[in-house]
Amino acid sequence: MKRSHWKTGQLLSYLLVLLVIFLVFREHAQEILQNLRGVPLWGAALLFGLALAYQGLEAAVCRRLIRTRIPDFSFPPAFTTTFLGVFGNVATCGAGSIPMQGCYLCQYGLLPGQGIGIMTAEYIFHKTSTLIYAAVMLLFQGSWLRGASPDLFRYLVMGFGICGAIITALVLLCTWERLKALALRAMDLLPDAGKWGPRKAAWRTNLEALHTEARYVLKSPGCCLRVLLLNGAKLFCLYLAAYLSFYFLNISSPAFWRVQLLTALMLVITGALPNVAGVGPTELAFLLIFSPYAGDAAASSALILYRTATYFFPFLFSCFVLLHTQRKRTVREDRQPLQDGPE
Repeated sequence: MKRSHWKTGQLLSYLLVLLVIFLVFREHAQEILQNLRGVPLWGAALLFGLALAYQGLEAAVCRRLIRTRIPDFSFPPAFTTTFLGVFGNVATCGAGSIPMQGCYLCQYGLLPGQGIGIMTAEYIFHKTSTLIYAAVMLLFQGSWLRGASPDLFRYLVMGFGICGAIITALVLLCTWERLKALALRAMDLLPDAGKWGPRKAAWRTNLEALHTEARYVLKSPGCCLRVLLLNGAKLFCLYLAAYLSFYFLNISSPAFWRVQLLTALMLVITGALPNVAGVGPTELAFLLIFSPYAGDAAASSALILYRTATYFFPFLFSCFVLLHTQRKRTVREDRQPLQDGPE
């Protein structure tokens, strides 16, 4: 597909998502605006702080995984790597997130394939943690959910099934030699002419790196446990933001741990649906789950506050991180000839 065609498809996808959001919110626009005006400034600041805490814990996971390869890898570059992923997810509809992170990590001695392999392993841990968190919440509150939302279980079966299949496929691709060999043989069937040759070479390199790095990470049970615990704390911050979104709007909602359960299930359902740059399924799943408890207008108000804090604010922050990273890179490149040239 030509680049211009890809950009056109991306623009149309964004417009479709905006149309869906407009159709959802237009009937309650006045009530939503009235609710949002009542949010205290300190409450909005707290939600933004939780969003940064979520990304900070994600950076701690990134640092922990990269330290399996670079023992002295520090937190600041891990923080930058995380926000480059946030920027890539939104600006490129998810396609450029991991490649951007892999290219940045090259500055610290990782080959592009190694960085991509580690970031893919991080994605697998995130998916796994999401399912574990939801399963634990469901274990202790499943009886309440069956009584309160019996129709929700049909979506949960789909969400758990698809997310579980994705995790299983990625883990097998990372660890099972036969599946890796089958994938490599499938790549060999593609033509070598034109752009396919370089693409095949890049895919083979990335697959080999993914297989190597994933096995390197998984051989340390202690590292895996720490990553899962950090992911659990990260998800707690995200789900707490949903509860506080209702709280600061003075909207009646289920109790704290029940909102944790409902938000965890929302993330499972969202992870099973295709999305454009992280927009679309989250909004629909949020309204599907919380509207029966709070009403359409109240749930829509909480959704806007929640997504502003956990989606739009991190993206805005990531733009500044990207600009700062680019500026540092430009300064370093400008100084390089002076360091290498004759005195």
